[in-house]
Amino acid sequence: MTPTLIQILSRELRETLLNSRLSHISQSAPETVELSFYHPDRPNRVLTLALLPLKPILFVSLEKHPALAKPPNFCRSLRKHLEYALLTAIEAEPGERMMHFVLKTGEGSFRLVFEGIPKYPNVILVGGDNLIISALRYKNDVERPVMPQASYKAPPQPLEKPNLWQLNGRQFQDLWEKTEKPALGPWLKNDFRGTDTELTSYLENFGDQVFSQWDLVKREILEQGWKKYILFPGPPPSLKIFPMKVSPEKESLSFTSGSQALEKFFQAESRYRGLLTERTRLESEVARAIKHEKRILEKLKKDRAEAEKSDQYQWWGELLMAQLHKVKLHLSEIILEDVVRGTPQPIAIPLDPEITPLHNAQRFFKKAQKGSRGLAQVEKREREILERMNQLKSAQRSLPALQEEAEIKKAYQDLFPKKKEQEAKPKKAKEEKVPTPNILRTKLSKQFELCAGTSAAANEYVTFQLAQPEDLWFHVRDLPGSHVILRKLQRDIAVPEDILMQAAKVAAVHSKAQPGSKVTVSYTEKKNVKKIPGGPMGLVTMTKEKSLFVEV
Repeated sequence: MTPTLIQILSRELRETLLNSRLSHISQSAPETVELSFYHPDRPNRVLTLALLPLKPILFVSLEKHPALAKPPNFCRSLRKHLEYALLTAIEAEPGERMMHFVLKTGEGSFRLVFEGIPKYPNVILVGGDNLIISALRYKNDVERPVMPQASYKAPPQPLEKPNLWQLNGRQFQDLWEKTEKPALGPWLKNDFRGTDTELTSYLENFGDQVFSQWDLVKREILEQGWKKYILFPGPPPSLKIFPMKVSPEKESLSFTSGSQALEKFFQAESRYRGLLTERTRLESEVARAIKHEKRILEKLKKDRAEAEKSDQYQWWGELLMAQLHKVKLHLSEIILEDVVRGTPQPIAIPLDPEITPLHNAQRFFKKAQKGSRGLAQVEKREREILERMNQLKSAQRSLPALQEEAEIKKAYQDLFPKKKEQEAKPKKAKEEKVPTPNILRTKLSKQFELCAGTSAAANEYVTFQLAQPEDLWFHVRDLPGSHVILRKLQRDIAVPEDILMQAAKVAAVHSKAQPGSKVTVSYTEKKNVKKIPGGPMGLVTMTKEKSLFVEV
């Protein structure tokens, strides 16, 4: 904000906001405060105070922007102290870059100070006792602390210089003549407060008539209201407030209200800063990608050097195999006569002392084979990397020319296309867990256990899931009955005769044989029992059958 704009806006804001009540406080960005004002006889208006880097700005508009999801500390402090406050005064010292908003509540009077100094902008809430309550930016400087409970002091000014806005045309001329009529531009810039580059350039054009022109400009700004604003959307955007020749080829917008012009400038500047952010991000990504490709290229050079040694590895391997009888164990190097290619000088071959000479030769052959295959792959990969680096460097040179957000997005997509997401593999349907059939289990000793099925499903489970190939399988011959397994809990153990009879007895009891009758029980190792293809559950065939005769 320039001193000229502060004077123009302070007059406009007095006309639109004075005696309005503060109805809502929010922040649409970390350093942008929006104050909504209500007056029964005027439209609701929103005062925006934005601390853009090097371009602090304030204006009044009819639109409110969406607030941050979580109000920052400064916003909460304003809500605490200024809720429904009445705006009673708007003060701006001519020639300064600050504006004071005086607000009155039931708890007393408060000041909201906007400091539009480009390098150190701030918005500060000050209490009636002149103590700082809160600030958008805290600063713990010794000469001027901006901290809670510190006394508020205005930013230091070069008071030894005269304030241009406190001089009329006659006083202005007297000072000029007193200093021997220096060049107006440098003189205004260096010897006065309250000037800015645009105002200085404008007054400089009038030569000796500058003093009467200053009276006209000052009167129009402070008393009548300035009505001439030209916005150049850019990029970068710029706002001019003094008459100037506008090139018909250059896009521009004219306004008669300072707030309207500043609102459009704020929107254009926000878009431009977003554009710079996106372009900077893209430039950073391109620079990072170039570094990444350079690292890959360095690794490929090492791979190429290793691959190019394949012929040497083959030679070393052949030498070792031809003179293997000369190579002792645990050598780290061996010097051999070249019986393979016939070179006059002996050949020094590095060895791995941890492995045998034969294994060293085999290792060289493997490296030779891998190198011969890898060289073509390395060369292909090098070509791809060089093409990618040329693409990135070409893009890096053209990035400053990108002036539209759509161009930047397209460049980003072209340089870093999104990888297609692999289709998720269909999840295998979970197999339903079949409950374990009910079986009869009896532990006979540490070496043996008897297991008998109680149904067709149980017989299937006992025979084909529970039993091991060397376990013994029992079943009554020619009658339905249980499958009985004699499990060997210790492998390769001989089964005593009494254990065999006990297992056969269990098979006989759990069959359709009549009590008191005598039956034949067949048995064999489980590995000799097979299912009958297509047969009902529990129906099997067996080979290498033996039999026992038992009473039920």
